[in-house]
Amino acid sequence: MPENLITADNVTKELLKSIFESAMMDVSIDSYGDIMVKEDCKCFVLPDKEKRRITLLTFFVFKPKVKDTEKLLCVNQINRDYIMARAVVTGKDNNILQFTYDIMLDGEISYKYLVLLVKRFCAIPHPAVADYGQNIVE
Repeated sequence: MPENLITADNVTKELLKSIFESAMMDVSIDSYGDIMVKEDCKCFVLPDKEKRRITLLTFFVFKPKVKDTEKLLCVNQINRDYIMARAVVTGKDNNILQFTYDIMLDGEISYKYLVLLVKRFCAIPHPAVADYGQNIVE
C-alpha cells in the first residue's frame, strides 16, 4: 500500500496531525486530545473509534434569547444551500450551531485529498453564518 493513503487500517491522530503539519497548516492537539486545525475557522478533525470515518467539526454559539424557530430556520437554510457541511442545533440549551462533514474510510483517501477537504470545509461556516445567521450567532 502506498504511504500517502489514509485507510481504516492506518488512520490515527498522529498520522492525521503529521499530514496537516506537512501541509504547513496550523494544527494542534487540544486539552481533550483532539486535533484542531485553524484555517478560516477552528476545525476539529475527529477519527471515529471504529476507524470507519473522519469527522470534521466546528461550531458557533447562538446569541442569548434567540428563538428555537429562528435557529431551526437558520440551520435549514444552511443545509439547503451549503450541501457539503451539515448544520445542526445542539448543546444543552440548544445554543450551539454545529457544522460537520464525514469523510468515509470505506476505501482509501490520499493525504492531499484530506487536506483539500479540510480547507474546503473550513471555508464554509463563516459565509453560511453571514448568509443565514448574521443576527443570531455570536
